[in-house]
Amino acid sequence: RYTVELYIMPTRRRRFRSRPKPQPKKPPSNEEISAPEVRLVGDDGTQLGVVATKDALAQAQELNSDLVLVAAKADPPVARILNLGKHMYEQRKKQAKQRSKGKGGDIKGVRISFNLGKHDLDIRLKQADKFLTEGHKVKVEMRLRGREKGRVALAQKKMEEFVTQVPGGAIIEGPISTSIRDLSAVVTRSKTAKATTKTTD
Repeated sequence: RYTVELYIMPTRRRRFRSRPKPQPKKPPSNEEISAPEVRLVGDDGTQLGVVATKDALAQAQELNSDLVLVAAKADPPVARILNLGKHMYEQRKKQAKQRSKGKGGDIKGVRISFNLGKHDLDIRLKQADKFLTEGHKVKVEMRLRGREKGRVALAQKKMEEFVTQVPGGAIIEGPISTSIRDLSAVVTRSKTAKATTKTTD
C-alpha cells in the first residue's frame, strides 16, 4: 500500500501598494543639453546673453551649480545656472501644495479627552493645525466617561479652550453639539487670525 500525503501550499497575501505620487519631470541639464549655444541666465536671474553651451557649462561648474534647460523650444534654448537638486525639491513642494489645495474641503477628525495631558494636547493641536492648513475643516470630538458625563458645561469650556490654542488661529463653526456621552464641534481657520499673522510678519 502507498500512503499519499497532501501538502497545501500556504497562500501569500498580496500586499497593498499605494500608487507612487507623480514626480515633476527632470529637465535636461549639463551634458544632456545638445544645443550648441544657449541664452544663458545667471543663478541670480541676470540675463547673460547667447553663449556657447560648453562655456555656459563651465560657468555653472565654477559656481558648483548645474546648467539647466528651462525653455527648450526657444531659439536659442534658454538655460539657467542653478542647483538642480534644490530646483527639483522646490518643484515637488509646489506640486504637493497644489495637490493639497485640490483635496481641500474635507472634514478631518481630531479626538480629545476631558483630562488631556500636555504631550497629547500638543499632538492634537498640531494635527488640527495641519488639517486646517491643508484647507480642511476639523471635527473636534470629546468622549465623556463616568463622572465626566455630569460635567458637560466644563467639557464644553475645555473644548473652547482647545480651539483657541490651535496654531494659526481657529474658530468653532456653529454651536457645539452635546449629548450624554460626547461633544463635537466643527472648526475652521480663523480669517482674522491669518490676517493678523501676515500683518505682524
